[in-house]
Amino acid sequence: MRIGVIGAGLNGLAFALLLKKFGINPEVYERDNGPRDAGSGIYVWPQGVQILRFIFGDDRLMSAGQPIEFLDTHDRRGNLIYSQPVRLEGFDFAAPAMMFLRKELIGLLRDALGSETIVPNAGCVAISQDCQGVSVDFADGRSRRFDLVVGADGVFSRVREVVAPDAVIADTGIAACRGVVEFNHPTLRNDRCQIFSYDHARMVTYPLDESRSLRYWFYAYQHRNEPLLDKNMIKTAAAHIAEPLTTMIEATSADSILNNRLHSVRRIDHWHRGRVALLGDSAHAMLPTLGYGLTLGLENGVALTQSLLSNCDPDITSGLRRYERRACQRSKEMLDVMRDITDLFYFRDEGSVTGESLQEGMVRFRNLAETTVF
Repeated sequence: MRIGVIGAGLNGLAFALLLKKFGINPEVYERDNGPRDAGSGIYVWPQGVQILRFIFGDDRLMSAGQPIEFLDTHDRRGNLIYSQPVRLEGFDFAAPAMMFLRKELIGLLRDALGSETIVPNAGCVAISQDCQGVSVDFADGRSRRFDLVVGADGVFSRVREVVAPDAVIADTGIAACRGVVEFNHPTLRNDRCQIFSYDHARMVTYPLDESRSLRYWFYAYQHRNEPLLDKNMIKTAAAHIAEPLTTMIEATSADSILNNRLHSVRRIDHWHRGRVALLGDSAHAMLPTLGYGLTLGLENGVALTQSLLSNCDPDITSGLRRYERRACQRSKEMLDVMRDITDLFYFRDEGSVTGESLQEGMVRFRNLAETTVF
């Protein structure tokens, strides 16, 4: 089976490795020359960690990231509102959650896949298909013919234009600033994510590497169509949050801080058309409210792999229909949960974030997590 994967981000690389594990050697095409957003962190829930452990087949993953056992939500003064174990009660997950430097996790996946599989500077320009296969034209001038094309090319997916031409990329009204810094303080714990909620914004910090006191933080807020915040503006906006958060921002190099507006994708009713399918953010762009976006993409990558390899019909689209049925509705329900929790943090009055309101969302999240494919 000739499979072309468009996008060499985390979901594209992980899916390619799943295929390779079962004897299929895909070709992976990336529009850039290296990983995007390389200076940020990425959070993976236990379900996703188990999938990555299965992909690698050894423990290299565990030494590359920082185990996380709790998500703690605080008010602006640092008072604990709610603490959520990430190994959800009754699930017996055989892994912690993990926090990684995005570029290091991408590096692990690229090394395992092999550089000869990945074609850089080859953005997708055009896709056409018939009952026999899919033709793709790339920005570097080459054209390729595949049995299946999988678009893992993110929120601004070119492949999605073929599968869901009526889809709309929407500004969520939220912007985020991100930084990585060597910083240590006794109130910042090394076994948990700590969220500080206030006034339509959140400050979140995770440990990345306890041995180096390396931390990832992001500040997310309503942007109100104003210019994105620079370092000094972030410090001013976060001035009323409990220390040592503003000190941590101050310790971060201004040149290393990333900022952008966050987008969602609406009006996607189908995840495949003919022999072209979507995976990851191209299908279900998710705000980082609980950090579930990559984990959902990994789960759906397993579902797609299983659906393709277990398909007994001569037509590959039978497997794609099964993939869509298994993954699409669950993902939509997960997106609904994340939208409601996002609304709670960013679009309601500060006092709305309580233990009770967070528990309501976590019950819905838990029920969906129970249907994980792994």
